[in-house]
Amino acid sequence: MPQKKVRKLIIIFSILVICGFTSSYLFLRHQYAKKFNTGAELVRKDSAVLTTLLSEKIDFESMENVSAEKAFSGKRSFKIESSIEYGFGINKEMNAIPGYQGLKNIDIEVKCWAKKKVEAVYVLSVEDKDGKNIYWESKPMNGDKTENWRNLHFTFNLKPETINPAYIIKLYPWNKAKEEFYIDDIAVNYQGMGIPVPVGQSSTSNFLYDFESNEGLTGTESIKQTVAHSGKMACDLTGGREYGPLVVKKMTEVSTSLIKKITASVWVYPMTDKPNAVLTASITNSKGESVFWDGKSTENKPFPKNQWTKINASFSVPPEKISLEDKIQVNVWNKGRTDLLIDDMEVVYGEGADRKGDVSTIDANSIYEKKFSPQKNKPPFRTIYFSKQNFNYSSLSGFTPNDEFIVGDFIKDKSNLDEIICIHDGKAELFSFSSTTNEFTKVKGKVLSVDSLLKIKKNSEIHDFTFFKPTDITFSGDYYGDNKSEIVKLNMDWRFDLKLVQEERGGYVILGNIDFKGYSNDYNPKYYEFTKIISGRFISSNQSTLIVISCNCSDADFNGKHCNQMESNTSLPNSIGLYKIENK
Repeated sequence: MPQKKVRKLIIIFSILVICGFTSSYLFLRHQYAKKFNTGAELVRKDSAVLTTLLSEKIDFESMENVSAEKAFSGKRSFKIESSIEYGFGINKEMNAIPGYQGLKNIDIEVKCWAKKKVEAVYVLSVEDKDGKNIYWESKPMNGDKTENWRNLHFTFNLKPETINPAYIIKLYPWNKAKEEFYIDDIAVNYQGMGIPVPVGQSSTSNFLYDFESNEGLTGTESIKQTVAHSGKMACDLTGGREYGPLVVKKMTEVSTSLIKKITASVWVYPMTDKPNAVLTASITNSKGESVFWDGKSTENKPFPKNQWTKINASFSVPPEKISLEDKIQVNVWNKGRTDLLIDDMEVVYGEGADRKGDVSTIDANSIYEKKFSPQKNKPPFRTIYFSKQNFNYSSLSGFTPNDEFIVGDFIKDKSNLDEIICIHDGKAELFSFSSTTNEFTKVKGKVLSVDSLLKIKKNSEIHDFTFFKPTDITFSGDYYGDNKSEIVKLNMDWRFDLKLVQEERGGYVILGNIDFKGYSNDYNPKYYEFTKIISGRFISSNQSTLIVISCNCSDADFNGKHCNQMESNTSLPNSIGLYKIENK
């Protein structure tokens, strides 16, 4: 073979070998970097990464006018009936989202139950302050499983032109085919461009443990079905039991750097006076040695018996004593070994920046640990409780929310108590309260015509729509018994919304949200589909009380005002109760 040709073959072979080695080297280098890269080289310090700006979760457990028929977790969910076109909606002002300027997408998970595949869609709408639509998008809510809870996941991407502090984000299911289904446990994550956490600064990681499952907990033998703050399960620390479930997290599970703060809260239900329970946080190193411990006790604090009360704690962690290999433990220590229950433990690892607007539902201490300045007629409002009174309801068993009621002192006697006129099926009947038998009895005699009575009722309504809505139902009375008049205001536009209002110079002020106590099981009047309230001085001439008639309706086209077929639900039976204000 000529020498020139041999030299040419050698050069070609050498080039092939060099290319092969180069390709192998680049491939192995890529694989090595992929396997062992910690992330420091993937993103430069001054670059932006997608992060969660705000998280929210809605489980419907503490909401009014929701369904107790089915639930993915706890006891309640939101029932979307065939007569309802739009389901539970979330409205979020854009400027209430921390770092909204970098908002890129909204990630939603929702649990859904239906007998068949639904044609409903989940909607994202962005509107300006006047309600003009800026952007609209929908995602189908169908899934493979029927008659079973299924997880639906949606991601809505936002365009730059939709980002404006004056805009409002609305998220809701659109039941366009008018079907029936349930939704529960809505989790919303607002995601956007954030700056990576520099070394030496802590991140924030939030966790909620409602004890409905044992996930993320150790020492769960004390969790059982009992009186619960939410759902059905709680931790039972009775009979001398000293410790509840333990939350154990490695430092690297909750932060990329050393944290400086642990914040926690838990609801406590003492069954004896003077409980001594301690909410604790501790850190152990890789050798099992304790390097940090702190606790906050209920001792000598107002924790009344047979009532849920929340304890909040904030622990400053000394960074010089800890490392990323350490384990963080949070639990409740029943130091006094008294009988008590605990539920709904929340833990926040790290220290986040102050946020504008609404907070995440799992931010344990954002309200309790900071100064809060209430604003007139703006939420959050305090809760005003009405307690159920001992009362013989048999004579009122025929009353329904369909009936019309007129209250007044129609019989002039020494008691000065109010009577009730019930208008039912075109006739009117008068009922008077007897303190001897502790019940209302029917009074025989002449009553005004139904037309005259309805005219009296119409003329007694409030028509000041500068504060009240046209759909508000109002009941004036002296509910505190202090010779001052208040107004109970009921609105059912979206849900059961009951407030106590007081007139003042130049307008009205909301004193608080009304809730109820003393009902059996979980039969809170606000959970029923059809409720009628009657207000009057029924048991005392000095103080107004409320008669609340609570029913369920099986009408497919129930409009909230009249029901053709009342439904007796065994899990939420129809009831009548007399309620008196508890606190001021």
